[in-house]
Amino acid sequence: MIRPATTADAPSLAALCGQLGYPTTVGDTNARMDALTQESGHTTQPVFVYELAGRVVAWMQLREAATLESGLCVEIIGLVVDESARSGGIGSTMVDFAKTWARERGHARLRVRTNQTRTRTHEFYERKGFTLTKVQRVYDLSLAP
Repeated sequence: MIRPATTADAPSLAALCGQLGYPTTVGDTNARMDALTQESGHTTQPVFVYELAGRVVAWMQLREAATLESGLCVEIIGLVVDESARSGGIGSTMVDFAKTWARERGHARLRVRTNQTRTRTHEFYERKGFTLTKVQRVYDLSLAP
């Protein structure tokens, strides 16, 4: 059910990004997946998909993170379940997978960030045992010419 994403999954991944509020193209999705892969062929920030009846209905990206102020952890960078498959346990299964993946790599902490407006998502993570530890704002600066 859960497996590493491949470039063949790009159309499904792009569609799910759109559902998350980040519309993108299949080409951009492929380029982003390529950027996550080193020459060795190993992903630096792996993306996993959940297949249901041969169809990708969810994806999750993980990252091993190290920060000076709070040390090492694994962070769920993104997690989205197709609107048609939500509330069926897929998100919970993906988070459980992330916990196992992190523990197997010797990490004692799993972190996730969510948009302030996604109150159902906050409730989901709290039910999964996550504790709110920080509220922050994110600022972007366009570097385009």
